Amino acid sequence: MNSLSLYEDCIELSIPVDHIDLTTLNWVRYNPRKNIERYGCSITSLDGDDSGIPDLDSVLEFNAENQTSYEEKDFSVPTHHSAPFRHFLKRFQVGRCHYLKLPPGGFFPWHRDVDPNTFRIIYTIEHCSPIDFVWLEDKKILELQDQRWYYINTRKKHAVFSFQTAIFAVFNVFATEQNLQQLQQHFHIK
Repeated sequence: MNSLSLYEDCIELSIPVDHIDLTTLNWVRYNPRKNIERYGCSITSLDGDDSGIPDLDSVLEFNAENQTSYEEKDFSVPTHHSAPFRHFLKRFQVGRCHYLKLPPGGFFPWHRDVDPNTFRIIYTIEHCSPIDFVWLEDKKILELQDQRWYYINTRKKHAVFSFQTAIFAVFNVFATEQNLQQLQQHFHIK
């Protein structure tokens, strides 16, 4: 993961995406123990199902409550919602991946993603530009645009807030040498 520290904290990527049909997504409550209105739809899951259980829950909290021991690597089976991202999924080894929908007022409070074995790639779909959506990274507002890929250093403290119904996809990518090389090959500006 050290080679990522050589770059900026938000890098635009160039990766093909097939047509995304939002009308077919199975939206379920994201991280249901939290009293925050957020919804998700699995791109990858434990078994290829899109029920969201347990892949749209906090794995740590789900494991504690259900005496299970799931890890990020257990959530790599593509669901039928993965089709638009087939190019990406052929090139990167991933764990949990999902669409997220934040209605107006939906948010993620300040937090850090601290799993040392993964990094985050985001694909913005709709209403993710600065007029509709704010992604705060440390002390900066990221100027994200719709229908773009980004590597974002989510190990830094960050928060997200939506003014419109924002939809984006989150990919938990394993921090392997192969994935890091793939990431560098897809930098929009090389």
